[in-house]
Order: sequence, then structure tokens, then C-alpha cells
Amino acid sequence: MSWRVATSLETLRHQLDARFPGRSVASDGSIGDAAHQARGSASDHNPWYGPGIVTARDFTHDPAHGLDIQQLADQLLDSRDPRIKYVIANRRIANRRDWQWAPYAGTNPHEKHVHLSVVADPQCDDAGDWKLPLLGAPSDGGNTTPAGGDFITWGTGVNVRAQPRLDAPVVGLLRGPTPVTVSCQTRGDMVDTAGHRNDAWSYVPALGGYVSNIFIDHPASWLPGVDPC
Repeated sequence: MSWRVATSLETLRHQLDARFPGRSVASDGSIGDAAHQARGSASDHNPWYGPGIVTARDFTHDPAHGLDIQQLADQLLDSRDPRIKYVIANRRIANRRDWQWAPYAGTNPHEKHVHLSVVADPQCDDAGDWKLPLLGAPSDGGNTTPAGGDFITWGTGVNVRAQPRLDAPVVGLLRGPTPVTVSCQTRGDMVDTAGHRNDAWSYVPALGGYVSNIFIDHPASWLPGVDPC
């Protein structure tokens, strides 16, 4: 069976990668191993919803690079995000029924990673940013969004162009995945590559030019929280 991870979880992964570009992914996980697969719908690491949608992801504990799973887990609960089904971290579990921690007796204590399950309904594919203080979101739960944002590019040999056009002069070259701060985005030439196609381009002031949004590692064609140019 073909499978994919719920879009909301991919959004959180991209946000964490952008905020903590050096973070370890040693204990990151999505689809389950054979032991998980034998449990069917009892494990959200299986692609049982949709069908073919995995509704759980693990994120590695790496305080040396700024990502503490207890901080992340606590802020997820505080957010009361309607996409959350339950969270497990450091031998405790909490779910959307009361948002309170309780002891977790599973065989994996979840001390090396935090587990996040999202609801098995269309909300799991909501690509909106997660509003958490550690990601730079307002701590008061407001809806204010920044005029730009931090992301990571993917691919090798990605051209940075003076204008959002394929025939514009090349002003830079990204040799591999690169953290970038985007100030705005605009419509430009259509780009078609690696099975993706869109005409959105982002302006990166530090590079002095535009990068096609196809090469920005985010599930949405238009980046959330980024104003138009």
C-alpha cells in the first residue's frame, strides 16, 4: 500500500527543521516497523486512515541543538490545537479529552523522542502552522503571523534569480539544503520539477534574489505567514 504522513505533521516537522536546523533526527519516525504494523489501527504509526495516511510522528530529543521534547510536548498541550489526538513524552501521556498528563505504561518510555498523534479526520491534513512559543509564535495564543519566515530549502544546484523568472540572471546557487529567511512571496514563472508544479517564488534578502517555492521544504505551495511582495 502506498502511504504518506498527515500534512499537519509534516508542517510541524518543517517548522522544527527551520527553527532548529542542526537538530538530530536519530529518533524521528513516521510509518511503524513490523511490530507496529502487526497492531493495525491500534497504532497511529500505521497508514490505516484515509486509507494510506499515517497520523503519528516522532521528534527527537536534542537539547544540545535547542529541541527539548518536554518543552515541545508541554507547548503542544497548552496550544489546545484541534488537530491533536494525544502526546507522549518522558513516560507520560496526555490527550484532547482533558489536556492533562497521566502516567504512560507502554514498553517505550518515549524519553528519546516525543510522539504526536493527530486526529483521524480531515483536520489531520490542515497545513496551517503550529502556534508554539518555541517556534516563534505569539505566546498569548493570538492569530498574529509574521511578515516572513524561516525555512529550509531542498535539492542541489538550486538557482537564486534576480527576478521570479526562469530567464532572470542567476545571483546565487544553493549547493544543498540551506536555511533561508523569506521576506515575501510572489507569483512568477511556472516551475515544474520533481513531480511538483507551481508559480510561487520567495524573496530571500540575504541571497539578494528569488527562489522557486518548489525548492522550499514545506508541504504548501504558498508559504504560511509570508506576505506577498
